[in-house]
Amino acid sequence: MMFNKLILLLISISINFLEAEIPFYSAKYNFESEEISITGTREFTRESEGYEIKFEASNFLANLFFSSKFSFSNKDIIPDTYNIKIRPKFLNRDQSIKFDYEKDEVRSNGLNKWKMPFISKNNVYDPLNVQIMIRTYILNGYNKFDLNIIDMEKGGFKNYSFNYLRNEECFFNDNKYNCFVFERRRDGSERIVTYFLMEEFDFMFLKILDNSPGKLNKLELKEILSFG
Repeated sequence: MMFNKLILLLISISINFLEAEIPFYSAKYNFESEEISITGTREFTRESEGYEIKFEASNFLANLFFSSKFSFSNKDIIPDTYNIKIRPKFLNRDQSIKFDYEKDEVRSNGLNKWKMPFISKNNVYDPLNVQIMIRTYILNGYNKFDLNIIDMEKGGFKNYSFNYLRNEECFFNDNKYNCFVFERRRDGSERIVTYFLMEEFDFMFLKILDNSPGKLNKLELKEILSFG
């Protein structure tokens, strides 16, 4: 479904896992598919008890809201909540995930209801905060790495492999930048996601192309409202 693709695409955040080096920012991105074209604002901010990445977009068809709240510990992400709100309500896409450290479990309510215990040996990220780890690996010179992303529908997680493809010249607002191009795959799936990251903006995502058989979804940076 289109909104399931959108959930995974709306994740282009550029921040460092070292708190002292995190550049807060706000930017406009456009998501385009066969079903919809919509532009929204993404923000990374510091909260009183941690951090939040959120995306808000609206047009005459729908209002979309995605939020990930988390903290840092030992140079890794500690997820707190992940929330999705879609309007109009009849689309029935709302979902709320809570990482409960007192009960050692992760719970999901809304569209998909499930509960699972923590898996201590595997670091699991949500569709938004996983971008922190992608950028962290790239900043540290990794050309190949794996990350676990929570399975929104059933609980548990799916493992994705990320591989460096090339460097190429990219253009944004008539300026030229050096882009690192990475590819994401998962065993048993024909889906391929290609990321274009601007080195000059601490590897902020310029463009994401999500290719499935017979279908292409695109997320593209339109305007940087603030950075750092």
